Amino acid sequence: MRHSVKGGLAAAGAVAVLVGGTGTLAFWTSTVTVPGQTGITSGSMTLTDTTTGGCSSVGWVLDSAASPTGVAFVPASQTLVPGDVLTRTCTFQVGASGTHLHASLSVTAPTLSGTLASALTVSGSFTSGGSAVTDVTEAMDGATITATISVTFASASGNTTQAKVADIGAYGVALTQTHA
Repeated sequence: MRHSVKGGLAAAGAVAVLVGGTGTLAFWTSTVTVPGQTGITSGSMTLTDTTTGGCSSVGWVLDSAASPTGVAFVPASQTLVPGDVLTRTCTFQVGASGTHLHASLSVTAPTLSGTLASALTVSGSFTSGGSAVTDVTEAMDGATITATISVTFASASGNTTQAKVADIGAYGVALTQTHA
């Protein structure tokens, strides 16, 4: 190999070692300090049972198309037929604070057990001041919500649901924050 090629390779290797290995390459930088923020506070949500005697003390009402309607349902002495709906109506006070707060109301599904369980469905509807409630906001802080919980015996049950029994486990009325 010629001396000039060897010299060029040696010079290139030396530059590579200086730049990549032990040498440093500095770029200019600048930093500005931005102040933080103290006192950031979160809001809150509550749902308080305001039903006289508590929601658990309110009995079920039979809402049947046949007469009599709207009468108390006594499970020990009365039976359901397909199409019947049992309802329980309770009241709750909303606690809602938070800028941009949105929440939904729902009935948490209870455990249905027994041989009639598959023919029953549980649902809920919610009103405040006579209007349906679909979105709870900070503007509803202190408002009273009326919850109507319904248990419906499917009208297309067929003969396999005769003389069957079901138990409705505990359920909840839930206020769940959403982000709109």
